[in-house]
Amino acid sequence: MDGPVFDDPGPPIPTPVSRIRRALTVVILLTLVASMVVLAFVSGRGVITAPPPAQSPAAAATLSADAARIAIVDAAGSLSTMDALGGSLVRYGKTGTRFSFPTWSPDGTRIAAVAERPDGTAIDVFTVPAVGAPPGDPTIAYDSGDRPPFYVYWSPDGRGLSFLTTESDGLALRLGPADASAPATIVRTGAPMYWTWADPTRLLVHSGGEGLAGFFGEVRPDGVATEPTAILAGSFRVPAVSSDGRFRAFVTPGEATPGRIVLETRDRATSHALDVFGPAAVAFGQGSDELAFVAAAEPGSERALPVGPLRLMDAATGEVRTLLEGRVIAFFWAPDGKTIAALSAPEPGDDNVAGVGRATLVASGSVKAAAKGVKLRLSFVNVETGTIRSHWTFAISDVFIEQVLPYFDQYALSHHVWSPDGATIALPVVADGSERVMVVRADGSGARRVADGLEGFWSP
Repeated sequence: MDGPVFDDPGPPIPTPVSRIRRALTVVILLTLVASMVVLAFVSGRGVITAPPPAQSPAAAATLSADAARIAIVDAAGSLSTMDALGGSLVRYGKTGTRFSFPTWSPDGTRIAAVAERPDGTAIDVFTVPAVGAPPGDPTIAYDSGDRPPFYVYWSPDGRGLSFLTTESDGLALRLGPADASAPATIVRTGAPMYWTWADPTRLLVHSGGEGLAGFFGEVRPDGVATEPTAILAGSFRVPAVSSDGRFRAFVTPGEATPGRIVLETRDRATSHALDVFGPAAVAFGQGSDELAFVAAAEPGSERALPVGPLRLMDAATGEVRTLLEGRVIAFFWAPDGKTIAALSAPEPGDDNVAGVGRATLVASGSVKAAAKGVKLRLSFVNVETGTIRSHWTFAISDVFIEQVLPYFDQYALSHHVWSPDGATIALPVVADGSERVMVVRADGSGARRVADGLEGFWSP
């Protein structure tokens, strides 16, 4: 992700987002945005590699048998957790704190969130209490008045937090223990900045620009690069690592096209490549050797953000197949690697789900509606067969449109839209004039409001 002001923005940065919203609206309208600032978010695009560690007996004791919860931030910045029905409500933090983008630890026993207070911005880490018990005070893993954090991503072993901070001269990727037992240290600086954890001992980082101006490769937590040979950096999107750590994927400059997706073994002994016409977003599913990606498939359809059909590339053979045609803007793998939820520009005749407000897209590139939001189609696709399990149309809320969708591949690594059983996703939508978090069933059997809120992320 990149820095706070575009030169390259990134995740949830408190900066002007009108350009992002306008660009996404234009994408939906199929008009090309000629000038668009690149978000400077420090996102780690890629694929989370190692499966979450098993819970310790002590950690498991703090959770109920039905541990699945949703962390929700409302319009006032209050943080709470609840079950899929909106019950078992637990409120976190004190008044005077505004939270954003809560992220669960890999074992689901803690929540880290960016916390804005009058005297500075911090990363608060809460332990999820036992059922019926109130939460305790948070551990403050990082706090600064002049180098604020804006995006947090747990290490795969749950011991550390990697996060981005806004610096006077750009961005810094920092790493510190979640228990605040030692100060956070700088791993790397540069803008934009993206990374993914390959395992607890190494990160795959893309920072500092494209081509010779950028860096792409593996680094240790102390920031030392371990890549044996230089790799030319392509357009800024998150790299991907398969869940078993054998494969990785990234984008480099193309020869006859703007970009090229490279899928290779970690030792670079075997590789496959595919030319694409513009930015590409890539991600592996859990337990899968197929790389999902979105990019323009033909010349003349290039965008400032990845838009195009959702396709899959086989890591063993390099064969490519199309999973979903159309103008896909974002996608999220289910935890079992069998289904992908995709958001795309609406098709002619699409209607919103009953009870969800309607957004009217205007050819000028602005959005006008009684309720805020941008209308998108949500499709659940079976990865093996390519059949669409169900599809819906929603007016997606502004925060999700402006701050998550441009960097969806980074957020997919750190924030879970899918429930742990792979049955539903949580999605913030505009309904009846207000922004609400809804739980949508992948099998098409229903969608229901959980709570009013701007953000909602499932526990793992």
